[in-house]
Amino acid sequence: MKDLIARIISQSDAQCIIDAVKQAEKKTSAEIVPMIVNASYTYPLAKVYAAALFSLPIAIALTYYIAPLFYFHKDNLWIFIVFFSILFIIFKVTIAHSITLTRFFLSPRQVDAEVREAAITAFYKNGLYKTADKNGVLIYISLLEKKVWILADEDAHKKIEPEFWDNCVKMIIAGIKQKQFVPALCATIDTIAVRLSKEYPYKADDVDELKNIIIGDNQ
Repeated sequence: MKDLIARIISQSDAQCIIDAVKQAEKKTSAEIVPMIVNASYTYPLAKVYAAALFSLPIAIALTYYIAPLFYFHKDNLWIFIVFFSILFIIFKVTIAHSITLTRFFLSPRQVDAEVREAAITAFYKNGLYKTADKNGVLIYISLLEKKVWILADEDAHKKIEPEFWDNCVKMIIAGIKQKQFVPALCATIDTIAVRLSKEYPYKADDVDELKNIIIGDNQ
């Protein structure tokens, strides 16, 4: 999954996002930081489950139909184990490199929990809680899971209604599904800036306290 970001975001796309943040900072003194990661977790059990699910019926079929051709009994447990082991390794490697297959076997409940935990960790790790007016906003996007979490610091969280953040999340997710991720993210950044400007107008002496973008694997 390490190349997922590269597939979706080019250098010019990254610059567009940075420009959108810079334009947003001209409207509000709040800090907006988009963070884009390949995945929030490695999901090892999902890969093991998927590999076993594919390997088991094929290993049984090979043991029953192919093994006798080589003078092995069709009920030979050791031949089954050999077939299963080889197939399991092949499928596990294949699934690990397949975004579509990995997504298919992810547990929605686990995905929600892992992305939420990763977003909260990123919020504190990257200093979103250190802004002078407690108005830092993290837009956390995990591409494998197609999940978005928006976390606002203490003061912004109190002043801005939850429905607003929910709508912003929906805008970005819709963009991902429509293969318009970067335009959707840039539009969302602007929407957030306009809303924040009502609570935190731009100040002439405003200092850029945080990064304009964070791109990288969360693992």
